[in-house]
Amino acid sequence: MKCYIQRKWGYVMKIGVCVSNEKLKFEKFPMKLLQKLFNKSTPDWSNKFIEVLELYKLDYCKIFIDKDDWINMVKQCDVLIWKPKFMGPMSSSFFKEKVFFIQYVLGKRIYPNFETIWHFDSKIAQKYIFDNSNIKTPKTYVIFDYNEAISKSMTIKYPIVLKKSNGAGSANVKLIKNKIQFQKVIIKEFIFRRIMANILKFGIDPFGYVYFQEFIKDNKRDLRINIIGDRYAVGFWRENRRNDFRASGSGKIDYTREIPKEVIEYCARISKENKFDSMAYDVLFKDGDFVIIEMSYGFVDKAFYNASGYYELDEDGRVSNFIARNTWPQELWIKWLKDNHYKI
Repeated sequence: MKCYIQRKWGYVMKIGVCVSNEKLKFEKFPMKLLQKLFNKSTPDWSNKFIEVLELYKLDYCKIFIDKDDWINMVKQCDVLIWKPKFMGPMSSSFFKEKVFFIQYVLGKRIYPNFETIWHFDSKIAQKYIFDNSNIKTPKTYVIFDYNEAISKSMTIKYPIVLKKSNGAGSANVKLIKNKIQFQKVIIKEFIFRRIMANILKFGIDPFGYVYFQEFIKDNKRDLRINIIGDRYAVGFWRENRRNDFRASGSGKIDYTREIPKEVIEYCARISKENKFDSMAYDVLFKDGDFVIIEMSYGFVDKAFYNASGYYELDEDGRVSNFIARNTWPQELWIKWLKDNHYKI
């Protein structure tokens, strides 16, 4: 299959769509019975990317990024598009390594770029960006020292929201109501972990940390803002779970409530200043203003598609137009790539 975009001056640009994990093939019983289940259990964004490339009449080739000879395949392309099929702690670590290698060693343009994904599934890494860029967030603490953690437990205001650095859909998120609860967590994380590491000698990392944020009360929902490139945005509200303070992963999405344009433009500015290709921001409201609690490269494309339309942004990152139609994020990725490929 040919694989190119034709530039105005005749240059042929090759586009590669990275495909993660080909469909499994089993020859013998009983594994053959599981083949269908395994092959449809996780959605693959590459199929939708291919549909959009064909819609725009852009030729492409598939790059089977999980095979041993992936480097040779990547070298044949100028631009690569990759949304991994699996995004757990292990898979995302390999994903980050490959994106870094493709972008900085092979010198290829890849969507998303390394700036977008190096902090994926690490709330701690995101905090570094938030602090450095003076982004409006709840008071957030990351402590790697037992003595400091105990000291902080004596002075902070409760309740607090305790989180693990990784996890999506409100996984590993817990409300801590008082000092006693928090100190139990600190002892488990720093002391018990070291004891078990010394007993078992291997299999447990003795390194500990606590990550926690101030609790922002009186929020019945959060606002999800998705920014693609520097030109497109989609927003929707997520209602809290029943009798819970958490909205992420609730599945209760409200597409009818108005989206504040100033929040869209604020998130768009964060993306532009940090060179993010695609980012989803989780927003809460405090004392008449808004705060960013988390951001993530990974998000559910179906929830994005179900929004009534998307916003177009001008060169200054301001909302300039609203396109009222359901649109897959993969289409906006490709549209942004197409509109900007002369700059690549």
